[in-house]
Amino acid sequence: MPTAAKLAASIMLAISGFIVIVVVVNVYPDAARRSVGLTSTAIFTGLIVGWRGLGKRISEDEGSGMMSGLKSGVAMFIWVIFLYALENMIAGIQDNLYYQPMTALLVIPAGMIGFGQMALNGPLIGTMVVLAAISGKVTKTADTRWN
Repeated sequence: MPTAAKLAASIMLAISGFIVIVVVVNVYPDAARRSVGLTSTAIFTGLIVGWRGLGKRISEDEGSGMMSGLKSGVAMFIWVIFLYALENMIAGIQDNLYYQPMTALLVIPAGMIGFGQMALNGPLIGTMVVLAAISGKVTKTADTRWN
């Protein structure tokens, strides 16, 4: 059932994903060549995590919603780096880099670790935390106002 909280959460997390990718491109200029795919991945992941995760569970949160927003921000971050590592694995398969299927599958966790290490950057972490907390607060406000 569509609710105002689900709509607010999905929109806020999609906007947050877009802003974080803009920061990633500014911090890592070599990531700009793949920014279109990464941006669309972050936006669609934000829509899905916001609708299915944050928007659904915000009514159970008795606080201001910031912790729920942070949890959803972490979930969104994990899904984005997973999907980006999966995309890198598929590109490697197309370039015939792997001789065995298990080698290709083991590239995904290694890629996730590499992207996670890239995210250990002050401006990037700060942007993600602040935007996730704001998303949680806006979603909680929408839930209390219209439900």
